Amino acid sequence: MTTNLLSSRQPILDKIVFFCAVIRLGSFREASIQQGISPAAGSRWVKELEEAMSVELIKRSTRQLVATQAGQLLYERFSPLLPDIHSLCEEVQNLAEEQRGEIKLSSTPLFARQYLTKIVAEYIAMHPQVNFKIFIEAGEFDPLSIDFAFRASASYVGEPEQDSLLIRRRLLREPLYLCASPQYLVEHGMPTSPSELGQHRCLYARTLVGGNRWCFEHNGQTEIATIRDTLECDNSEMLLDLALEHAGIAYLPHSLVSAQLACGELQHIMQQYQCASFDIDVYYRPRTPMPERCAGFKQYLYQRVAEMQNRTI
Repeated sequence: MTTNLLSSRQPILDKIVFFCAVIRLGSFREASIQQGISPAAGSRWVKELEEAMSVELIKRSTRQLVATQAGQLLYERFSPLLPDIHSLCEEVQNLAEEQRGEIKLSSTPLFARQYLTKIVAEYIAMHPQVNFKIFIEAGEFDPLSIDFAFRASASYVGEPEQDSLLIRRRLLREPLYLCASPQYLVEHGMPTSPSELGQHRCLYARTLVGGNRWCFEHNGQTEIATIRDTLECDNSEMLLDLALEHAGIAYLPHSLVSAQLACGELQHIMQQYQCASFDIDVYYRPRTPMPERCAGFKQYLYQRVAEMQNRTI
């Protein structure tokens, strides 16, 4: 006689969801972090799921884990249902008059410090039932586990846009400045054209502002300089500190270097060339309907970023 698993007192659906996360990520530890439980609890859940179903779902070894035939069948049949289950829960949650629930954000360090910290603090004060989980990172992100991601890039006229299934909206745009400390320029010379940058120590962030391809425009002609691998760091504030310590030439946004240029700690290089723009974009997956907490935060985000940027101009 088949046991009705859904009528048991065990949280069978939670365990199946966790099992699917283990198979998708290939790691108990990563699945535990994503699902918000301890690795020990996650391992126990899978064992209890196997006992409830009377079948082995995962073969474990010290180096890897592999789904059994039964485990692969469960994963293939159940994992496509997860987005619909999540959307249904959000639709029901939207019927509440008060915004509540968790918003997950992934942001570059610079945008988090200059804008996001203040905006999130204000939103929590207005909506105490909304919780935030913020990841400070500059690389790739999982759009299924993040509500909004904020990423920086360098753009220039004629650059092809990358295809994406995510919605992308520009929040900020400001000029990039090529700059270095006076001491560095005394010791290594002043470059006068993009082609000369290959002879200098250059500081760049691959994920922040176009990586090692720096774009310039002069007299209607676009020129791209490919920078040799001198120093790469995906934190523009650290690149600023390195430039101030005479480590090389940096390519940084106006809001970050305007004070240092004004007081002479840094010097603006090759001013006859127009640099690319520094952009901050927000990415999110299309959802209909979008959870009320996310829709409300998105609208507030657009409003506050525009207000805060106007005050700095």
